[in-house]
Amino acid sequence: MRNFHIGKRSINKDSPSLIIAEVGLSHDGSLGSAHAFIDAISKTGVDAIKFQTHIAAAESSEAESFRVNVFPQDKSRYEYWERTAFSLDQWAGLKKHAEDKGILFLSTPFSLEAINLLSKIGIEAWKIGSGEVNNFIILEKLSQLKKPVILSSGLSYLYELDKAIDFLLRRSTPVMLMQCTSKYPCPPESYGLNLISEFQERFNIPIGFSDHSGNLSTNLAAITLGAKCIEMHVTWHKECFGPDVKS
Repeated sequence: MRNFHIGKRSINKDSPSLIIAEVGLSHDGSLGSAHAFIDAISKTGVDAIKFQTHIAAAESSEAESFRVNVFPQDKSRYEYWERTAFSLDQWAGLKKHAEDKGILFLSTPFSLEAINLLSKIGIEAWKIGSGEVNNFIILEKLSQLKKPVILSSGLSYLYELDKAIDFLLRRSTPVMLMQCTSKYPCPPESYGLNLISEFQERFNIPIGFSDHSGNLSTNLAAITLGAKCIEMHVTWHKECFGPDVKS
């Protein structure tokens, strides 16, 4: 297995699994809530906290409607991205807060503009969502920045993963692949835990598990099967508002 370094951590076949708490946009645009998540998560023993960085003008338009509208206060996805966005200084403050609490700060970019923003505050690794596996403009940009990439498999065929991983490795970019099923929440028959060992054999890189099941036992099974990284959505309570709460 190729080694994978993130911050001060080395991920290899003998290392403990890296645990990432995925906040995403569960702060719902509240900077105070985002900071509160950092305080709470830092007490649980996880290694990293992850957000999402969306820039409305780079991702959407005012004419784009919701695929599933769960936001009564927003008329479009564009409005949602705008309402929940943070400024450069606010992202820098969140990163510093996480580091002060002893956990790694990560945020998934969804555009070149988001990559440029996060680059300004300094980022130890890039987490790329399932929808960007075929976005070679973004993958090329990341390869130029000389940081490791955590890649989710969720919406991809095997040949697409082959191309993306080969593309990054040929550019000397370390890669960790996350088995991920893009269902929210994900039912047991779709977890795809069998793919952890298959991916390990196929790619010879660290394989993790990006979980949408909403329960802890799924992740324990993934670690038992060799997952070197776990990413799990977090929430204050299962009755909270938000699209990822049930996951």
